[in-house]
Amino acid sequence: MPSKINRRSFLKFSLAGIFSAIMGKFTKSQAAAAGSDIYMPRQLITKDSSSSRTIMWQSRNPHASLRVQIRDAAGNVKNYMGSGGLFQDDGEAFYINRVLVNNLKPQSQYTYQIVQDGATTPWYPLSTSGSDTMEALIFPDSQCSDGYETWKKVASGAFNANPNINLFINMGDLVDNGEAAYQWRQWFNAIGAYMPSRIFVPLMGNHETYDLNWKCRVPHAFLNFFAVPDNNSNGFQRYYYSFDYGPVHFIVLNTQFEELDPIKPGMMEQQLQWLRQDVEATEKPWRVVLMHKDVINYDNLGSPEPLADIDEVGRRFMPYFDELGIHLVFTAHQHTYRRHNHIFNFEPSDHGPVYIDTGVAGNCRYGVPRTERFDKVMLPQPETDNYLTIRATSEDIIVQCYLPDGQVMDSFVLTNSKQV
Repeated sequence: MPSKINRRSFLKFSLAGIFSAIMGKFTKSQAAAAGSDIYMPRQLITKDSSSSRTIMWQSRNPHASLRVQIRDAAGNVKNYMGSGGLFQDDGEAFYINRVLVNNLKPQSQYTYQIVQDGATTPWYPLSTSGSDTMEALIFPDSQCSDGYETWKKVASGAFNANPNINLFINMGDLVDNGEAAYQWRQWFNAIGAYMPSRIFVPLMGNHETYDLNWKCRVPHAFLNFFAVPDNNSNGFQRYYYSFDYGPVHFIVLNTQFEELDPIKPGMMEQQLQWLRQDVEATEKPWRVVLMHKDVINYDNLGSPEPLADIDEVGRRFMPYFDELGIHLVFTAHQHTYRRHNHIFNFEPSDHGPVYIDTGVAGNCRYGVPRTERFDKVMLPQPETDNYLTIRATSEDIIVQCYLPDGQVMDSFVLTNSKQV
C-alpha cells in the first residue's frame, strides 16, 4: 500500500544490498547444475497450459546454444531451441534465457532438461493440464524485510501440504522494491526448489514499479523475469494477460495505473478494451479475475459520500465484471484476508462476482479496519500469514484459506456462480 512505503528504511535496503554483494551475486543453491551457468530455472504459464510451457533461466554469460529437451512417458526426446538477452538493472548485468515448449499433449506427464552449451540441469517434471479439473495455490503479497524467510516458510508449508498441485499464483508485490536486485535473489532463492517443477503465474503489484528511491518507474525487473502470455498490446506487453487451466479462464489484470500513468499513460484504456474482447472470446465455464489491488477503500470508511468505500480500482473495473459475468475476483494489496462475497452494482448482493482479498504471505503487516458492509469473513487480528487453494470442476469451485500450519480458516463453494 503506497501510504506505508515511507515507514521502511532505505538504509536497511542499502545495507542488505552491500551484504549481498559481499556474499556474491549468486549462491550455490541457485545453480541448477554444479559447475554450470544455469540459475533460477522456472516454468511460466502460457496461454494454454494443456499444450505449452515457457521455460526460463538466468546465466552470468551469453551462450551460443540454448535449448530444452522434453521427454515423454515413453522416453522419446524432442529439442526446443531458445534465445537469451542481456538484462541490466540495479548496477548488475546478466542474461535471461527462455524457451517456448509447445505441441504437447493435454493431461500428460513429461520431464524436461535445460541444455546450455553442454551444461545440463537435472530432469524436472512438467505436467500439462486437462479440461475437466484444475487446482492451484494462491499466495498473497510476499514482500519481506527478513531476507524473505517468512515467504520461504509460507511457501514451503503450502507446497509440502499440497504436493500434487502443479500451478501457483503470486498476487503481486512479490518483492518490497522492484529495482532491488538483492530482493529478487532472495525471493527466487526462497522458492527455488519449487519453481522448476510447477507452473508460476505472476501478477504485477505496485511495489514492482518502485525504484531504489521509492519513485515510480517502468517495472523492468518484473517484465524481464517473467515472460507471460501475449496480450497483443503495442505498449503494455506482460502488464496483463489471460490463460486457460482446466475449466477456468483466468484473467490477470493490472491495477497499477496510479503508479504508471505519469510515466507510461494509456494502460487502462487498452486494458479495458482487451478485457471485454478476451472474456467474450472464452468458452470456459468459469471466469476468474486475478488482480493486485483490492476494490474496497479502507481509508475512507464512514464517509457519507456515495461509493466512498469503493476505491478507484473498484470503480473502474467492477462494472465490467458485472457486465461480463465474472464469477470470482481475487485481490491482494491490503495484507489482510477478507471475503467480501457477492458484490453487484457496488452493493452487497446474492449474485454477481465473489470478491476475496487474499491476505499476506510475507512479514509486512498493516492494521486494516473492518467494513461491516463488505467484510463478511476475515481472519483474527492481528493478521497472520496465509495462503489459499482453488479447486475447480465444470460444476463448482472450492476455495479454502489456510494458515501456514495447515489450519483451515475459511472455505466456500461456488456452484453455478452461487455461494453455498
